[in-house]
Amino acid sequence: MFKKVMSMIARIEKYLLAVTMSVTLAFTFANVIGRFVFNHSLAFADELVIALFVLVSLMGAALCARENDGLIGLSLLSSRLSGKKKTAQKLFSGIICIIYCIVLTWQGFIRMVSSMQQGEHTFVMHLPRWIFWAFIPLCGICLILHFIENLSDFLKESRVGEGEK
Repeated sequence: MFKKVMSMIARIEKYLLAVTMSVTLAFTFANVIGRFVFNHSLAFADELVIALFVLVSLMGAALCARENDGLIGLSLLSSRLSGKKKTAQKLFSGIICIIYCIVLTWQGFIRMVSSMQQGEHTFVMHLPRWIFWAFIPLCGICLILHFIENLSDFLKESRVGEGEK
């Protein structure tokens, strides 16, 4: 059941990434054409592209976290470990990643609520700034779920591996 839910979340994330990347590309391209051809840039495009870049970066990291060793990691130590030591290292690493993502999510949520309470708006588009701050807790939750999924998959594989020995 958990795996099906996570697959559905991953599909939504991939769709959201595709749409966000397309919008980012379109606005960036339009802004470049506007600057060099018409000597006029789209002021809102810079603001929007920066905000969407945060979403793309964090959502992409969440999808990478779903894959085994999808995120960049130093394998200098882990590649030399085997058996229980490797399991312990992977478990410790996964727990540290989850704790970091919980802190990231919580701090993003605090900043989002603070922005909402203060009535902050973006400079150019005059949109509520909390909308863009909401990307951090949203993606943080996805990161946490994918790290949990990756860790549970690893633990299942290690149990199966121990059962075969």
